[in-house]
Formats: sequence, C-alpha cells, structure tokens
Amino acid sequence: MRAFWSGEIAFGLVTIPAKLYTATKDLTPQFHQLHTECGTRITMVRRCPKCNRDLPWGEIGKGYEVSKGEYALFTKEELAKLEDEEGGTVEIVEFVDPLQVDLAYIEKSYWVGPGGKNARGYDLLRTILEETKKVALAKVRLRTRTRLALLRPRGKLFSLDMMRFAEELVPGDELVPGDHKAPSDREKQLALHLVEELSGPFDPAKHPDEYRSKVLAAVDEKVEAGEVKREEEVPEAAPAAGGAQVIDLAELLSRSIKAAGKPGPAKAKTDELQAQAKEAPAASKGSGGRKGKRATG
Repeated sequence: MRAFWSGEIAFGLVTIPAKLYTATKDLTPQFHQLHTECGTRITMVRRCPKCNRDLPWGEIGKGYEVSKGEYALFTKEELAKLEDEEGGTVEIVEFVDPLQVDLAYIEKSYWVGPGGKNARGYDLLRTILEETKKVALAKVRLRTRTRLALLRPRGKLFSLDMMRFAEELVPGDELVPGDHKAPSDREKQLALHLVEELSGPFDPAKHPDEYRSKVLAAVDEKVEAGEVKREEEVPEAAPAAGGAQVIDLAELLSRSIKAAGKPGPAKAKTDELQAQAKEAPAASKGSGGRKGKRATG
C-alpha cells in the first residue's frame, strides 16, 4: 500500500513519524453516459450560455455567490492567501472519551502507519490510548484546509477519522416529536424482548451491499447475452464554428484585457496590464483553482 501523506504526530513535545494511507473505497456502481446509437461516451463541456461558446480553462474563474446572481470574484493568488499554512503534522489538541463523540461528525477514515523503522513512540501512544480508552482529537492539514480528526487505536495501527465542523451539522430541533402518551410496561417488555432477540456481535460482513450485487449480476447477464456496446475511437476533427478552440497565451491575455461588463474587484498584476485595462469599460480577471500541496517525507 502506498502512502499519500508523510508527516508526524505531535504529542506534547514528542513527534512521531507517521504516514497516511487510504482506508476506504467507494464501491457504489458507477454508470457512464453514452450515446445510445453508437455506444460512445459523451463529453461534458464548459459552455457559457451568455456568450454561447465553449470556454478554455484560462477564461474560467472562481466566484462566491453573495446573493442571487451576484458573485465575489477571486484570483488564484487571492485564494492562495486564504489557504491554511503548509503543514505535515497531526497535532493532538486534547484527549476525549470516544462515546461522547457523535458519529455524525465522522466523515472519512485513513490508516496511520509508522513513518520510520523505530516505532517505539508510535506504539507507546497507541498503547496509552487503548489502556485509557481515550481517543485523540487532532488538527491536521490535508490539501488546502486544516480539519479536525480523531486519532484512535485500530488493531495494531491508528485510524485517523476526518471530522466535520460543528457548524456543518444540520440541527434537528424542528423534528423533535411532540407530546405523546408514554409507552406502557407491556410495550416496554415486548420491545426489550425484541431487542434481545436481534442482539449480537457487530459483523458488517453479514450485511453486504445488495444493490451492488444486483447490478453486477445484471451486468454479467448482459455480457453473456451480447448486449454490449463497444466504444470506437473517434478521429479528432477540426472544431466547428463557435466550438472550443485552441487559443495561444497572447490571444488569451488580450481577450482578458478587453473583457468588459464583468463585476469584481480583481486587479491586473502588472503595470502594463493595468494601463491597458483602464482603456476598457471595465476589467475583470478570473483564474482556475490552485493545486493544493501536500506534505511529503
């Protein structure tokens, strides 16, 4: 298994080399959109409905909707300043009782393996958490954001369970049941008996994904019946008028300078661009997303 993140666990003044590995995978059956006549996968285009043309990435920016139809525009440099500082540390901030953590906070899990040959510190922390029946609440930066996570023993390893923030949970205050008659003793006894009959050790293998099994079985039937469309290679054709075009950098910059009528406070980055922008009715500049860096060791 290949690690996608290398760093350390900060435990007081102790630092423990560690690596993160993917611990889950999505096995939900995925369906692609095809042209039913020839079986070719269709492509998704980035099209501006106002200009009625496809757009290259250089003409696509990012905006945060502040009201219906109004956006605050950001350049990639402005977004970069908002990102959290670089970090390769799982910083433990406190130890908590896992029974007090609402499962709704848990989002995704990763394996945490030792980052070096000497795993004494790694094993010490895992042993202490097991003996105290505690889990570590930590802050960790993955990609562009610092998030909360639970570091907990899981067999001989650690599991890092990424968490949602408190404001990301939707309150259920409006769904609280109204006043009702309290259950009778007879009803309680029957309910307890049913719970005892259905109780047992947790074994997720006893409850497989039935939908996935049905889909795979149906796929096998279609393959055996020859109901399969084979995608053929389509030769690249010259772009039609109004379609996506390959644009060189100079032309792209020229269009950006001449763009008018787009709201936003973004400024040109050089004196030359600023001088040219003043000649246009209005200037706005967008940019694509910034590739998030991740710590490696």
